[in-house]
Amino acid sequence: MPGASNSAPAFGEADLSNCKREQIHLAGSIQPHGALLVVREADAVVLQATANARSFLNLCNNPLGASLEDLPGDLMEQILSLRSEQMRSLPVAVRCHVGKPAAPFDGLVHAPADGCMIVELERPEEPVDVTQSLESALHAIRDSSSFRILCDETARLFKEATSYDRVMVYRFDDDGHGQVFAEQCNAGLVTYLFNRYPASDIPQIARRLYERNRVRVLVDVQYDPVPIEPRFSPFTGSDLDMSQCILRSSSPIHVQY
Repeated sequence: MPGASNSAPAFGEADLSNCKREQIHLAGSIQPHGALLVVREADAVVLQATANARSFLNLCNNPLGASLEDLPGDLMEQILSLRSEQMRSLPVAVRCHVGKPAAPFDGLVHAPADGCMIVELERPEEPVDVTQSLESALHAIRDSSSFRILCDETARLFKEATSYDRVMVYRFDDDGHGQVFAEQCNAGLVTYLFNRYPASDIPQIARRLYERNRVRVLVDVQYDPVPIEPRFSPFTGSDLDMSQCILRSSSPIHVQY
C-alpha cells in the first residue's frame, strides 16, 4: 500500500524498520511493581484501572466505576490537598494509605488537560537519609574545574548513590548524534566510553518524552506488562497518554535493545 511504510506502528508492533515512529507514550500497560488509576476530575470516579489494581491495592472489589471517596483509606483526602495547577505541569508525590486493611503507598498524581487525573501507586521502600550524600555531591559538583570533570563526577556520584552497574553521561551534538561522554561501570563490563551513535539511535519521539519526563525506570527486563482496563478511555475514546507515567511499559524493542 503506498505510504504504508510511513505509518506509525502501534505500541509493541515496531521493528527495526519503523521503531523510530512507534507510539511509545501510548503503551496501554504498566510495569507490575505498581498500579495505576485514571480518575475523572469532576466526580473522582475511576474510569480506567490496571488489571492488578484490586489485588495490589488490597481492595475488596474492582475499583472501576467507584469513586475514590469510596475506596478504603485516605487517597481521596490526600489528592484533595493538592492544588490543581501543581498537577498540570509535573506529577506530584503523595504518601497515602489504601485498602482493607489499609497499607501505605507512595503515589504520583498528574492531571493532563483532558479532564482526568492519573494516579500511580507503588509500595514504599524504607526511608533513606540522603542529606550527607547530597552535601558531598554538591561540593564535588561545585569544585569541578571543567565540563569534563563535572561529567565524570556526575557519573561517579550517581553510580555511588544508586549502585547501578553502569552510569553514563550521554552528549548530543547540534545534528542530534550522540557520544558517551563520561562513564562509571563495574569491573568486568565492556566500556562504552567515547562511543558515538547516530541520531537515529534515539528516535525523536523518545527524545521528546525524555524532555517531558526526565526519569525513566525499567525495573526488570523480564517483566510481564499489566494492561490498563478498558484499553480506550470511556471519557476520551482514545489511548491514555502515558508520557508522564513513571510506571509506563517500555517498548518490547527497547527492552530487547
